[in-house]
Amino acid sequence: MTRLRLAVLVLVLAGCTEKTVKPTVPTMVRVQVPQYVPLPDALTRPCPAVRAKGRTVEAVVSAYNTNVSTQTECDKRMARIRALQPGAEQP
Repeated sequence: MTRLRLAVLVLVLAGCTEKTVKPTVPTMVRVQVPQYVPLPDALTRPCPAVRAKGRTVEAVVSAYNTNVSTQTECDKRMARIRALQPGAEQP
């Protein structure tokens, strides 16, 4: 038992030196983090579709004509959303 204590004491004392080695500090690396832009609610509202109220040709054509203007307005809003992104290419 004393031999074990003596061996442990020798190992502990062998670890104590006068000259300590300082660890190398890693260099600081700067990483650019993407910054997200909060989108305005006016740009992200859903695009409503107009449904035909009846099964007549006139009702279907009227609903189609209404949807064309709605789709055009929706496409413009989506283009403005894409323009908010940095480096966005315009189609």
